[in-house]
Amino acid sequence: MRRLPKYLRVAAAIACFLSVNAAFLAPVVAETLCLDSSPDFSWAAKMQFLPALLALNFAVVAAILVVTALFGRIYCSTVCPFGVLQDVAIRIRRLFTKRSFRDVSPTWLLIGCFGNLVIGAVVSASVLAFCDPYSHYGRIATNILRPAFQWIVNRGAEWSDVHEKYWLMAVDIARPAVMTLALSVATLVAIIASALWRGRWFCNNLCPVGLCLRVASCRPLLKIRIDAAKCVSCGICERGCKAGAIDAKAKTVNNSRCVRCFDCLGVCRKEAISL
Repeated sequence: MRRLPKYLRVAAAIACFLSVNAAFLAPVVAETLCLDSSPDFSWAAKMQFLPALLALNFAVVAAILVVTALFGRIYCSTVCPFGVLQDVAIRIRRLFTKRSFRDVSPTWLLIGCFGNLVIGAVVSASVLAFCDPYSHYGRIATNILRPAFQWIVNRGAEWSDVHEKYWLMAVDIARPAVMTLALSVATLVAIIASALWRGRWFCNNLCPVGLCLRVASCRPLLKIRIDAAKCVSCGICERGCKAGAIDAKAKTVNNSRCVRCFDCLGVCRKEAISL
């Protein structure tokens, strides 16, 4: 039962991640199958924090902030595709090492990034949009994932033609501009390298959405707690925390940094960690 929150979170994250990617790939599928229209997954983008804010969809923004204030940064671990992408990289990293992601970033870095975010939002909405993690993932999906998917579909179309099945139709592969592709590749490499090096460091120190939600989740109703009487400071929870939110020696959890992955609940052998 202690692993149930994690399993539910993983299921929700997979569903949201597939929905976001379907929004980018559905037109290719529709063209390949000669459908009149593609399934509408635009709602997946409307669930994202900054796109909703820039579109003045205050109902979605308010819902995210209220959920965050009550239960913590569930958005970061389930809804944000950039966060899920980092979790995949972190999962791969853990196959090779169990080193802790304990974050020791200075306070001035957080204050400086949040100040620059506010200044950028005041100066221009385009500056805020450029910092949006969903925009970053959108560039990766549009310029890397979609052309790769189109190439795979074309190979399937060739196979069906050879065997006279004619199930699929070849589609034109979208070729992004060199600079656009270079930016997308650089972003993908940078975020994966960051996740492999420091876990959710980007989410807690540079991401504008993460910074806003850190403020909203500073005193959540649902907190991750460590029972000092049961805790033996073995450090297994700290090594399992992808956000660097646990200090095993002090037996404390920084709930504003915690992205509510719930990994720590299942790994503690003494059952010292609870909600």
